[in-house]
Amino acid sequence: MVSNNLIPPIPVRPNINGLQALWLQEAGIDRLWGEPLLPLGGGRQGAVSAVKPGVAGPGHLAGTKESGRQAEEQAFATSRSVVSQRPSRQLERPIPTQIPQEETPPAMVLRPDLGQLDWPGLRESVANCTRCALSEHRRHTVFGEGALPADWMFVEEAPGEQDDWHGQPFMGKAGTLFDNMLKALGLQRETVFITPLVKCRPVANIAPSKEEVASCQGFLLAQIERVRPKCIVVFGRAANLLLGSNETIEALRAQDCFINDANGQKIPVVVTYHPNHLMVAQADKARVWQDLQTALRIVRSCS
Repeated sequence: MVSNNLIPPIPVRPNINGLQALWLQEAGIDRLWGEPLLPLGGGRQGAVSAVKPGVAGPGHLAGTKESGRQAEEQAFATSRSVVSQRPSRQLERPIPTQIPQEETPPAMVLRPDLGQLDWPGLRESVANCTRCALSEHRRHTVFGEGALPADWMFVEEAPGEQDDWHGQPFMGKAGTLFDNMLKALGLQRETVFITPLVKCRPVANIAPSKEEVASCQGFLLAQIERVRPKCIVVFGRAANLLLGSNETIEALRAQDCFINDANGQKIPVVVTYHPNHLMVAQADKARVWQDLQTALRIVRSCS
């Protein structure tokens, strides 16, 4: 027992559990307290009792060690049972969800009702179109403008806010940048043809749905048939819709792209970034200039 400063000293029993008492007894350290300590039970928090001091014989030591091993095994068994009762955590590898592939845009087919129209009739058909919900919010349709026929044809995805106000393509700041691009090529709006793929402005400039695109593709194909361009320059996401491709703009820029007109004749398509993109990422202006030079070589080779 441990002495203290109380007068007279009062023996104090150490605050240890049963397993610790057995370990101390096995090492012979328990005798430092004046008498050996033994656990009353096999639990980890079991109380300890004093054994009267005396000389322990070999049998007593053997029994003590044996009881110590049994108590230790019981303590380990108890701990394993406690662990086994805990809810198990199965660390299973999650099954990756399949990324849905984007649907291929519908193929452009010249509508029979558009094939017989002349140019003014086609313009009027666009102005009166109500084939999709975009017609409910438009101010003006944007048919397009420029020469007929024309060696160059420029196609963007959809009209912007300024285009919707004026009924003309490429207005506002993007239009000013587009005009500068034409001047760098020695071109003007009057010598090329410019049109959006979707003729009505989508609400809040969101990407048009596949139904809205399908409603206007016939108009674009009819325009291509009448303009008869030597090269079509497509801006931004309009390239995916026109070519029926899910690849990035950068990937399409590196490819030789074509579309077939209503007569099955191949028309070269050059894909590049939209002027709106260039106002944010000016470093891509050099890439657009390379694309325009490619289109220029195609036009010259067809002359």
